[in-house]
Amino acid sequence: MDIKLLEDFVCLATLQNFTAASRERCITQSALSRRIKTLEKWLGTELVKRDSNSFNLTPQGRIFVPEAKLILRRLYNARESAQASAANDQIEISVAAQNSIAQTFFLHWAKRLEPRLGKTYIRLISEKLTDCIDLLNQGHVNYLFCYANESYSLPIDKNKFTYTTIGKELLIPVTVPNLDKKPLFSLPGNAEEPIPFVAYAHESLFGKVVDQFIRNKAHQCFLSRRYENAYSHMLKSMVRESLGLAWLPQSSITYELEHGLLCRAGDEHWDIEFDIRLYYHHVAASSTEIAVLEASLEMAKEFAS
Repeated sequence: MDIKLLEDFVCLATLQNFTAASRERCITQSALSRRIKTLEKWLGTELVKRDSNSFNLTPQGRIFVPEAKLILRRLYNARESAQASAANDQIEISVAAQNSIAQTFFLHWAKRLEPRLGKTYIRLISEKLTDCIDLLNQGHVNYLFCYANESYSLPIDKNKFTYTTIGKELLIPVTVPNLDKKPLFSLPGNAEEPIPFVAYAHESLFGKVVDQFIRNKAHQCFLSRRYENAYSHMLKSMVRESLGLAWLPQSSITYELEHGLLCRAGDEHWDIEFDIRLYYHHVAASSTEIAVLEASLEMAKEFAS
């Protein structure tokens, strides 16, 4: 299948207009329509509704959009990696990391690797945990950074991979302050007026652990689920708009807490602890792998002390 077909479809789905998309893709509208039909034929299902005056994707089309974007992103990354390696004679390592870790902890890890690795090309893929685990299990990345909690087992092949815990993260319940600089929403709330809850998607790791946590009788609270998303940075934006309370990674809200933009919605009793793990193959063979492992173990030792 021609990669241009995916690019055409993503462009069309983004602009939601055949005329605008054909102009963006520098082809005629009829040519774009033929390409979309070719993609539909290859997939075996329709992606665009053609019985309406307004632009609409079919349910299958809406499902396929994020998948097409992911495929394209991985292809682009692979191409850039190959080009960079060929042009600069670089050693490459690839890392998959959950979005929250990619924006915080990964940066400290990468800085620590710089003096050890020298001329090394690090390719970071930031995705949802399930996608990151798939990349590791299928051999598309060398390392996986992820959160882990004792209440949830990660589907990672233990016969092929091991891990080092090199840090901890706390999910803490936060809200915006009111005019008196007190929490706008405070746990546990009450049955008559439940607290609006900005939640992680049920299928996400944070979603599973937070859901189990608030079902525990020791943490009984009264919440009204109002908004949901898989990513903590989206939840933070919703909380900042006073839409409710959310459990957010402490490392991602340090600035907001220090400057009074967010505040705790409950004491430490409501915190949820996660490990930050680095997964890798059992045996470190190359000098690069040994350097990465040594730097990671050094971080783990500092954390433990």
